[in-house]
Amino acid sequence: MTYILNSIFLISGKHSPFTGVPPTVMAGFALISTVLIFLGIFISHKRKTWLQHSKIIQGEIVEVGKRYNRGDRSGQNPIFFPVVSFCVNERQFKIEADKGMSMLSQVGQKMQVRYNPKNPYESALGESSAPGIKPSLFFALGIGLFIASILLML
Repeated sequence: MTYILNSIFLISGKHSPFTGVPPTVMAGFALISTVLIFLGIFISHKRKTWLQHSKIIQGEIVEVGKRYNRGDRSGQNPIFFPVVSFCVNERQFKIEADKGMSMLSQVGQKMQVRYNPKNPYESALGESSAPGIKPSLFFALGIGLFIASILLML
């Protein structure tokens, strides 16, 4: 490995031998990873609180949007996005699925909708769904960066 790095540095000009990653870079990785992990914890807590205070209601699919993957040039594999209508305090609200389905949902089919009673526009399809970014993304990035910073110290 050292031979390869020295070869690269030789090509790019006169340099001293590779001595490793600077401590500031390792500290930066560790700091960013810690921030990402704490952000994941914060989002996870916020999501858990939202799930505890939200309500579940039965909604009805009123239309189904059809989209195609960019790689699907022939249009053989559409992705379906149902639009579900639900009623709160005699007001109608609609929500479109944020994840597509490979099978066609039928108009009139019932689906569960979880919503915030104080703001029904904050809603998600499904019993255990919540709107927003999933915290697992931040946990994965934070842990990955933390492992990278440890490996760079070796």
